[in-house]
Amino acid sequence: MFIALYRGMYGKSGVSGGTSARTGRMDVAVLYMRLFIGAVLMLHVIGKLQEYNASVSGFPGLLFDSPAVTFVIFTVLEAAFALMIISGVFVRLAAIVMAVGMFVDIFLVYPTYGWIGVERQVLYIGIYVFLAISGGGSYSMYVPLLFYRKKSPN
Repeated sequence: MFIALYRGMYGKSGVSGGTSARTGRMDVAVLYMRLFIGAVLMLHVIGKLQEYNASVSGFPGLLFDSPAVTFVIFTVLEAAFALMIISGVFVRLAAIVMAVGMFVDIFLVYPTYGWIGVERQVLYIGIYVFLAISGGGSYSMYVPLLFYRKKSPN
């Protein structure tokens, strides 16, 4: 059974199976990463909304004087970027913005916590950088292609 699995992944000769086999596995890996981080981010947003009063009281007023306004704006943006990443629409843009947001989170919100306080944010930055490099992959809704029509040869 192990040999059959090995040959299915790497071909009969044992070397890596063609470019299309590797590309297909990579697209599935990118899809998994998109669905994983998007779901984690949506659960994070839902958790913040369920504990609204506690979240707002602990939220810094970075852009505006009111922490509640800043909280609502950032929460809506996080939800929008999570949906963009899950669906595969403008994944690179959403991932870059979220990575920058994590850097801001590390340096403005958690500067005194040390490594233990920011290791989760560093993990998220790594995932967002991966998605910024890879893009949405083949299993995404890439918006410019939705409006692209192949011209008929005349």
